[in-house]
Amino acid sequence: LFILADDLGWGDLSCHGSEIRTPNIDRLMAQGIELGQHYVQPMCTPTRASLLTGRYPSRFGAHATVPSNRPVLPEGYQTLASVLRDGGYDTGLFGKWHLGSKPEFGPKQFGFNTSYGSLAGGVDPYNHRYRYGEYSFTWHRNGERVDENGHVTDLIANEAIDWMESRTTPWFCYVPFTAVHVPVKAPQQWLDRYAFEQYDDDSLKDASFKRYAAYASQMDHAVGQMVESLERTGQRDNTIIVFSSDNGSIGDAPLHASDVYPGWQEGSPRLGSNLPYRGWKAQLYEGGMRTPTLINWRG
Repeated sequence: LFILADDLGWGDLSCHGSEIRTPNIDRLMAQGIELGQHYVQPMCTPTRASLLTGRYPSRFGAHATVPSNRPVLPEGYQTLASVLRDGGYDTGLFGKWHLGSKPEFGPKQFGFNTSYGSLAGGVDPYNHRYRYGEYSFTWHRNGERVDENGHVTDLIANEAIDWMESRTTPWFCYVPFTAVHVPVKAPQQWLDRYAFEQYDDDSLKDASFKRYAAYASQMDHAVGQMVESLERTGQRDNTIIVFSSDNGSIGDAPLHASDVYPGWQEGSPRLGSNLPYRGWKAQLYEGGMRTPTLINWRG
C-alpha cells in the first residue's frame, strides 16, 4: 500500500511538531521506520514519473520536469506497477495520475489493472474538476469519465478500501491523494475540530490555516481507515505500507492560484510548513524536496 500525499510539507505532521493533528500517520511512523532523509522531485509530475520508473524525469523530456498534461511515459514503458503485475500482483491506482491527462495515456497503459480518480492534477475537492480548459473533466473509473458526488479524499479512500478488501491475490495499491493541494476545502466536521483554536493574529491567515489543518486531518483519517481495513480483513501483517509526499508544501496561495479551478474559490494566505527546512514546493532547497516518509510492515 503506497500512499502519496500532495504538497504535504515536512512540518505538517504533528510528530514533526505541527499543530495539525495527524495521529494515524504519527502512529505508522512510530511503529515503523521513518526515512529521515527521503528526497523527491520538487513538483508533482516529475516525482510521479520517478516513483513509477526509477529514473530521472528529464529522461522523458523537458515537459516531464514540470506539471504536465502531455503524456510523459513512452508507450508500453515498464513501471513499478507493470513489473508487479507481471509478478502476479493485482494492481490498482486511486487518486491523482498526472502523467498524461487523456485516457489513452492513463494508468491502464502502464501496469494498473484498475484505476480511479483524476487523470490530470489536483482538483476541486467537491466538483472534482482540474483547471479550466481541455483537461478540466478527467475524473474517471478505469478510463471512463464519471460524475459523482462527495469529497475527493473520502471518494479516493473508499474506492481503495473496497478494492483492497475484494482482492483474492497479492496486490499493489497506489493511493496518490489530491490533498492537501489547492483548492483547500474540508467538510464541516473537520473544520469544526479546529474552530475554537487560534493559530494566527491575522484573521484571514488564521482561517486559512484552519482550513488547511482540517484538510490534512481528513486525509490522515483516511489513512487510518485504510489501515483499519487491513486489520479487519486480516491483511495487516502481510502488507507493507509506505507513506510519503510528492514535494514540499506551499506557504500560501493567492486567489489567482485557486480560481483557475471551476467552482467557488478563495485565497489562502497561510498554508503548510516545511520547517525546520528552508524553501517551498518547486524549489531545490530542502523544504521543497525532503518530505515526511515512512515504511511500516508489522509482520
